[in-house]
Amino acid sequence: MTDSIQIHRKKASFILAVSVTSYSVIATYLYNCHQINLMGYTTPIILSIVLLTLSCAFSQRFFYRHLIKNNVCISFGKQKEPIPLEITQPSDTITPVEVIEMPTAKNDYTDGYDERIAEIEREKVEQQADIMRIMHEYATYSMAEFLSKDDLITLHENIECFAHGLCDLYKPIRSKFDNPLNTLDIRHFVWNIGIRLNISVEKCAEFIKTIFPHELKNATLFYLSKNLRTTGICKIPLDIPLKGEYYFNCLKKADDETVVLTD
Repeated sequence: MTDSIQIHRKKASFILAVSVTSYSVIATYLYNCHQINLMGYTTPIILSIVLLTLSCAFSQRFFYRHLIKNNVCISFGKQKEPIPLEITQPSDTITPVEVIEMPTAKNDYTDGYDERIAEIEREKVEQQADIMRIMHEYATYSMAEFLSKDDLITLHENIECFAHGLCDLYKPIRSKFDNPLNTLDIRHFVWNIGIRLNISVEKCAEFIKTIFPHELKNATLFYLSKNLRTTGICKIPLDIPLKGEYYFNCLKKADDETVVLTD
């Protein structure tokens, strides 16, 4: 818009300059050649045009302010349709929003949660009791020929303390004079129990070192922890369980033999 105004101003300036120059040339020519003073004829005309122009300008300004102040719109051309300020949708086309009620998860999906948790805890307790029962059966099966009855009872007490981490309550025992246990038998025995109770080899070494002080008097805890699975000539073999199981293969064989003899 600024460029357009400048172009109009340049054109108006050019026209005014040409007009003044032309007027000066014509006035000079008439005065010099014909002794006609053009100013005497044109002055009244120029003054009249100036007065008319000023009157028109003041009238235009007056009417423009009046029309703007009173918000009067006068159009001499074709009327255009007014643009609506707001387009509203017909009421019959409005689609109601359907509210979907979500089911309450607490009522629909967690019913019986407490009962299931109690059942899981009960299964854990039952499994732990079954594991300990198997441990005691294995201890009696594998150690009865090497221990007296009193020492076997003490061994069962030691196994309970071993399973619950009560190392301060361990009691020493000793195998029979006529059928003693060697160190390899004792190491295999404690490894077979410890692997099923998820007890570390260090704790296993401490356990047998404490309850069999006579048989393991020359063995260190470090040596025992590193050699629980050493193979060799022994009466109590290693009993490696399957993954996730805690039963003893020797007990299964004993049960199978019993069934065959009964049949």
